[in-house]
Amino acid sequence: MKTIFFLTTLTASLFGQDSSAGYDIAFYGQFLVILLLVGYIIVSKAGIFGKGKRRRKGDVSVVEEITPEVEAENINVIEKYRLEMRKIKIDNQPFRISGLLHILTNKLSETLKQNGHTIYYDVQSDVGRYIIGDNDYIEQVLEIVLTNTLKLNNDAEISLQISKVKNKFLEFEITNNTGFMKSEDVKEYMHATRTLSTMSPSLLSFIKAKKIAEAMEGSIELKSSRISGTHYIFNIPYYEDKDNRSKQKELKKFLEGKRALFIGKDKYDTKRAQYIFQTYGIKIENMKLSDFEHKKPDLSGYDMAILRSLDITYNHISFFKNIYHDKNSNFKIIIVHELFEDEEKINLSKSIAHAELFNPTVIGDVEEILYQMFMLQSHAVKGINNMEIFDANTFVLKAYNKNLEENLENYRGAHVAVVEDSKVDQRIMRNILNIEGLVLFNMQNGEEMIELLEKEEIDLIFSDINMPVMDGLTMTKKIREVEKWRDIPIVSISSMAFGHEVKEMQLAGMNASIAKPIVVEEVHEALKRFIMMTPELQERRAKAKKTALLYSKEVLDIDTALKEADSVLVYQTNLEETIKILEEAKEDFTKMIYAGEYRALAEFSKSAIEICQVVHAQEMVKMFHELLTFVTQKQKIYLIEYAFLYKKNCKKLRDEIDMYLSDSGRKA
Repeated sequence: MKTIFFLTTLTASLFGQDSSAGYDIAFYGQFLVILLLVGYIIVSKAGIFGKGKRRRKGDVSVVEEITPEVEAENINVIEKYRLEMRKIKIDNQPFRISGLLHILTNKLSETLKQNGHTIYYDVQSDVGRYIIGDNDYIEQVLEIVLTNTLKLNNDAEISLQISKVKNKFLEFEITNNTGFMKSEDVKEYMHATRTLSTMSPSLLSFIKAKKIAEAMEGSIELKSSRISGTHYIFNIPYYEDKDNRSKQKELKKFLEGKRALFIGKDKYDTKRAQYIFQTYGIKIENMKLSDFEHKKPDLSGYDMAILRSLDITYNHISFFKNIYHDKNSNFKIIIVHELFEDEEKINLSKSIAHAELFNPTVIGDVEEILYQMFMLQSHAVKGINNMEIFDANTFVLKAYNKNLEENLENYRGAHVAVVEDSKVDQRIMRNILNIEGLVLFNMQNGEEMIELLEKEEIDLIFSDINMPVMDGLTMTKKIREVEKWRDIPIVSISSMAFGHEVKEMQLAGMNASIAKPIVVEEVHEALKRFIMMTPELQERRAKAKKTALLYSKEVLDIDTALKEADSVLVYQTNLEETIKILEEAKEDFTKMIYAGEYRALAEFSKSAIEICQVVHAQEMVKMFHELLTFVTQKQKIYLIEYAFLYKKNCKKLRDEIDMYLSDSGRKA
């Protein structure tokens, strides 16, 4: 813009002045000015030079395109409302930190691969295997800052360090040593508090992360320099795991003095894994892969060997196979897989693995396998076990048919319950079970599930194992004690995959198991195996076909909303969230009106219009627009009427939503 202004000014000064050429030159000068201005406007409107705010990636200037789709993806309207109004509910529960980190790795894997990044996780040993916090919101914040860090440059080493600070805070530090942000960008990120449509997607998401951190009574700091790179520091309060789920002290005492042999091209291939093993008092020795090829090692002085599946050949397989199958041997073989490894290599190594680790290696995973193998003496291989009591191959569900989705209409009318305390896994299961006519019940723990069975007919239960209040195994045992519930199929959804754990699920009365991370085909396989056409299901299906409800478009324009929504499930979820927000705000809305809090009332009304427009709650949108007129004029006498109208319209919207959800076969 400055360039155009300069050119036009210069042209005007050259051609617009009096000269011997007279009127003609002045005229052509003015004409050229107009042409330049018109050209600039056309170029700007056409977006030839890109649309968006200019940012830097390392030392390279780039343009981040801002589109309505990208903006919607970064800040959901309902989420935005909750953030702005500080209505986020934080649910602090114990969870396994390694599970969180693996979910993040999966989400970021494509970006890591495309940009050539390597990611490392460094969890300090005193943090432990479990932390207490809101798993879902911690994941959201870490995903945002890691994504922003990955965008800075290519071929970088990204690290996430998790540590305790004075036993008061849990600190997550994300570092990109070669990525750089300009000081003015850092200031903009740190000082921005409100989301604007002109902001870049990265900045919008960072504001969201800051607000979530504040809701958790934490903070986010951003630093960047050409020397040390870019650092995000995310702090939240530290809550001690008083139940001692990690059992770290006992494990260190038990493993003190044990010896491990690392076999690889050089010691740096597994340096991070070595550091973790050393924290448990294990003595480390290294053997080069080339030395192994020439002279097979004497393993009598070692307790375990650690190899990368990437390096394994058939020579390794033949050497270690005899050790693996020797039932009298206590020697353990641990395989470390790389992030983007060939599946054939992974499958080859499974035949000799007592346990498997996946890079980036996490201390929680190492602790888990060491605890299982040495303290519990488990012959533990994920997906393989030697139990003779039942057939693990039929208990652990594995689906290979990619076309199961074609038969999903067979489950119309089925009642399926998901018992899961993790918000992340709840969301995954909701998306997978988004089947027309299937009624989905979401429970937080085993106790809630048993209460549900007293009221509803259930055809299939998916359940996590580790949950607060009542765990999945206790729930299953209690269900099997009741005659009328004994035949309800129960499928575990768990990261527990060691032999004795799978056996425990079966003995408790579970029918099958699905391993985390959850795979859509395996959930569909469970539906195929366990949902039977009972008389109750037939009756429900017939009833659903007869139901035909008419909706009031003045209250809720469902047809238009569904055309605009990404999916039926997204729209239904937005409806439930919208009515929940509006109903929760009834009391505050009335107080604002009677107290004459015009500014707060205007802010709330604008946010409510945004939310209601998403679901096409037409009557509410109209009401809030009218309300804003009177708020601007500060006419309290007219506003009081809206306190009653708000409640009345909320009730009408609730009835409309309930009718639609019931007709769609969905229950919250």
